[in-house]
Amino acid sequence: MDEHSHRPALTGRKALTMALVITTLFFVVEVIGSVVTDSLALFGDAGHMLSDVSALSLSLLAIWMAARPHTPGRTFGYHRVEIVAALVNGLTLGAISLYVFWEAAQRSPTRRRCAAPPCWSSQPQGLARTPSRGSF
Repeated sequence: MDEHSHRPALTGRKALTMALVITTLFFVVEVIGSVVTDSLALFGDAGHMLSDVSALSLSLLAIWMAARPHTPGRTFGYHRVEIVAALVNGLTLGAISLYVFWEAAQRSPTRRRCAAPPCWSSQPQGLARTPSRGSF
């Protein structure tokens, strides 16, 4: 059956822009929370959020670049920018993962404690921003 709605549909750019704004706000909150609580878990999630912000920014840039018309020198236009954006995103995520692993290895012998209650307060916000896709 056809779904009918009178709400205007979000375009790809609008949806990506909204996701970028929301993700950036949560990234800032998690960075502040990880500094205040000295939590490596929050810091790791903030790193993940940074990779999301980077990926969304690169996606918006790639959409903008790919929409440019082709030229005699660029017969395929700028569609390859999308591939380069995906490569940069993957490399960034790998670098962040390596840094979090290195930081965990440095902290392991010292057993530093984090302030748990403020750290827990970030979890409901994380659940609120995660859309349910029927996986629960």
